[in-house]
Amino acid sequence: MADLAKKYGVTPGTMDYVSLGPGRIVKLPPPPAPVAGARRHRRTAPSALEAALLDTVHRHHLQALAMMDRENVGRHARGMVLAGYAYGLHDPACNIVANCLWYDAVFPASSSQEEELQPMFLSCKAIFRLARRSLVAFITAWAPSLSAEEAISYLSRSHGNLHRAAMLVEREGVSHAMSMDDAFRAAILAARLPSDAAREAQFWFMVNCAPTDDFLAKHGISGHPLAFGSSDLSSDSNASTVILDFVKSAVSNLALTPPTPSSSSLSRGAYRALRIKRHGFKMDQEFCLNIVNLAIEKLFSQFGEPYQIHLLCGQTLLTLPSGSYYHVNFLASREGEPNQLFFAEVRASLKGVDDVTLCCPVALSAGTGGCFACEFKGMKLIHPVQEEFNGQLDHIKDRDPKMVELFKKDPTTGLNVPLFDDYIFFETDQHPEVTAFLEINYSSMSDDQIDLSLLWFGNYLP
Repeated sequence: MADLAKKYGVTPGTMDYVSLGPGRIVKLPPPPAPVAGARRHRRTAPSALEAALLDTVHRHHLQALAMMDRENVGRHARGMVLAGYAYGLHDPACNIVANCLWYDAVFPASSSQEEELQPMFLSCKAIFRLARRSLVAFITAWAPSLSAEEAISYLSRSHGNLHRAAMLVEREGVSHAMSMDDAFRAAILAARLPSDAAREAQFWFMVNCAPTDDFLAKHGISGHPLAFGSSDLSSDSNASTVILDFVKSAVSNLALTPPTPSSSSLSRGAYRALRIKRHGFKMDQEFCLNIVNLAIEKLFSQFGEPYQIHLLCGQTLLTLPSGSYYHVNFLASREGEPNQLFFAEVRASLKGVDDVTLCCPVALSAGTGGCFACEFKGMKLIHPVQEEFNGQLDHIKDRDPKMVELFKKDPTTGLNVPLFDDYIFFETDQHPEVTAFLEINYSSMSDDQIDLSLLWFGNYLP
C-alpha cells in the first residue's frame, strides 16, 4: 500500500487532485491528529446562501444540456461530466457548453470506448458536483481580501455569472489582481480536472480564448436567453453548433501537446472494481430509463404525440407516509421541437402508466418548486412550481430533531471520491488520478473482499 501511495503521489484511501501542470504540484497536508478530549466536528452542510447559489448553477448546467440536440447531448455527456464547469467570461450556460466541447475536442475518447459506451444518463450527484466546484475559488483568487462567504454573496448577486461578479467586485472598490490568470488557475485547480495535462490545456484555452464576446455576439449567443434570469432557456440548435465551431477553431490555434499514451494496465483488483462500478452505472441508467419510459407513455396519452428522450438527469426514491415514489428529471422533445426539461413522479411499484402520478415540463427559472423529501435525501432535482406532488409537505417537522439530523443527507456527501459517472468514461491514459484511486483502494483486495466492499453501494457483477 505504501509503495502504491508513493508511486501515484497520493494518500491511501483518498484522491489527490492538487497538481496543476508539471512543476506545480501542491500536496495536501495530512489531517491533524485529534486532540485528547476534543469534540469531533462533522463536516457542515452548505450555508443557506451557498445552497441557493448551488441551486442556481445547477440550473445553468441543465440549461446547457438543454441547448444541445439529441445527438450532441449524448456525444458530449463525457465532456460534461469531466469538464463542464461554469467558469469563463461569458454567461454560465455558454461557459459550460464551451468547456464541455473543449474537453472532448482536446482529449477525445478512444475509439473502443466510443463504440462501447453510449450513456444517456447523468446522475444528480454528477450534475451537482459540477455546480459546486471552482466558482468561489476564482473570485477569492482574483480578490484575495474577500472571504469565501463574501465571494458567494457576489456570485449570488450575479446569478453565478463570473463576469458579472467580477464587475460587481470592481464597481464596489474591492481590491483585486490586475490579471485573471491566477484566478483561472485557482478555478481550474478547484474543478479537479482528470489530469495534469487537462489542467494545463484548460488554462491555455482560457488565457488565449477568453475574449470571445464579439465572436459569440455575431452569432446571437451573447445576450441570448443563455444569460440566466432574462428568460427561460429555449433550446436553440444553432447555439451549440456555433459554440462547437468556435471551440474547434480555438483549439486548432493552440499548441497543445497530447498526453503520452501509457502502456500500464490496471491490476486484477482495480479492474474488477472498475467493472462492478461500470455495471452499477449501467444498471442505474437502465432502471431510470424504465421509469422515464412510463412517463413518456403518459405524455403520449395526454397529448397524442410521441416524445423522444434525450437525456436522463437523475432520479431518487422517496419513502413517505403516503407511499413510495420516484422523482426524476429528464430532457425530451417532440419531433422538430426544442429540448424541454421534464419532472415525473412515479409510484415505486412501476406496474404501468397508471403509476405515473405526474409528468410535466419544468421551467429553468429562479422559482422552482421545493421538495422536502428530495432535500432530506440530499438529492438535487428540479420540481414544478404550480403542480402538486408528494414530498412537498415537511414530513419530518414533528420528528425528533436529533434523529432528523442523524438521517438527513448532506448533498455534498460523496463528492470527494469518483462517482459512477466518472468510471463509465474512465481511461487509464487520460485519468491517472482515478487510476491511483482504484489501485490504492482495491489492488490488495481479493475478489470476495472487493465484492463485499462494493455491496454497500448496491453493485453486483453481471
